[in-house]
Amino acid sequence: MDGHEFEYACANILKANGFKDIEVTKCSGDFGVDIIAVKKHRRYAVQCKRYDKKLNNSAIQEVIGGLAYYGCEVGAVMTNSYFTAAARKLAEVNSVELWDRDILEKMLRKRGIKDTSRKSNDILDMPPESYCAQTVEEFFAEQGIAVETAGTEYLEDTCELLIEIVPETGVRISDIRNLTQKLANHGGWEYVTCVFPSHTPGTVGLEIPLEMDNSEKD
Repeated sequence: MDGHEFEYACANILKANGFKDIEVTKCSGDFGVDIIAVKKHRRYAVQCKRYDKKLNNSAIQEVIGGLAYYGCEVGAVMTNSYFTAAARKLAEVNSVELWDRDILEKMLRKRGIKDTSRKSNDILDMPPESYCAQTVEEFFAEQGIAVETAGTEYLEDTCELLIEIVPETGVRISDIRNLTQKLANHGGWEYVTCVFPSHTPGTVGLEIPLEMDNSEKD
């Protein structure tokens, strides 16, 4: 996973934890801010860092610099790693929130989005398409319905991710459709739409909002 893919994974984690109006900024010229998000009427400027060592002061300084530019009240740095003592001190003085690897794992567990058969390293490094597909499979498994992901496709015209699944024998389309709202709540999505027939015979399509087209084009 490269840095930009990690930003989308972080955006999905934020969405699953109650953040709204999430926007991933451009790859370049982002003024130290990768994600803009809103929670409890507070606008967050988030810097995402995928590192294999501890983060120093630079990540804190970057997000501080981008706060005013994006009109945000709260700055935060989100990472799959940890922070140096100096970085923590600088963040404390400037009221910047630090979300390290341990906090990211708690964010995933909060909504039950965790595959116990995988290590946390794999979960935190998962791209958004795989993240959504795994969440769908886990949800239906909890409902006693076995499904397999047949494919994913990003629909640019609607900013939705189409996930095609193959349900086990005997599962009716109505069984899937009746669980879509519960699935949306589980995944932290605004909605999930069941479409049928889907592209491939024997599969069911699930459309999930996933705004990622503008940033990908940039």
